[in-house]
Amino acid sequence: MARYRMPEHIVRHSEAVCAVALHLTRRLNAEGRELSEPLVLASALLHDIAKLHCLNRRLDHALTGAKLLRKLGYPEIASVVRQHVRLSGSRPPGRVAEAEIVHYADKRVVDDRIATLSERLDYIRRRYCRTPEALVWLEKWSASAYRLEQDIFDLLPGSPNNLATLCMK
Repeated sequence: MARYRMPEHIVRHSEAVCAVALHLTRRLNAEGRELSEPLVLASALLHDIAKLHCLNRRLDHALTGAKLLRKLGYPEIASVVRQHVRLSGSRPPGRVAEAEIVHYADKRVVDDRIATLSERLDYIRRRYCRTPEALVWLEKWSASAYRLEQDIFDLLPGSPNNLATLCMK
């Protein structure tokens, strides 16, 4: 993070994403899943490693970060980082992988605060959706984000509404 000059606010955001992702990973593993905690930890902390480099450029920070991590010799982390904005492929029902956990955790953090999915989507709409095409993309993406949230919490006791409280324990 220091080597690639991640600004402090992005570091704090990444640490909050990591807290959510690790909490979910540990709970899912306690329910019998076999998620890699080290992979989730590293991917969540590094998911925005290329954000500063991509600002004011027409570059996708998820893809740029993945290329960097692959070049550094971390292909598994690169695969998860590549998907933190847009998930690729489909997964079997009842299966949630590390990429989905980091993706979802990122969608539950506004700046460095754990928020509801609705709050995060409103933030994305205000900050990034400046064209009609972007709004259409967000609406389509929102539906898949809510489906992913449901899929994750179908595997866990409790609801997504108390995630902020649980992650602080």
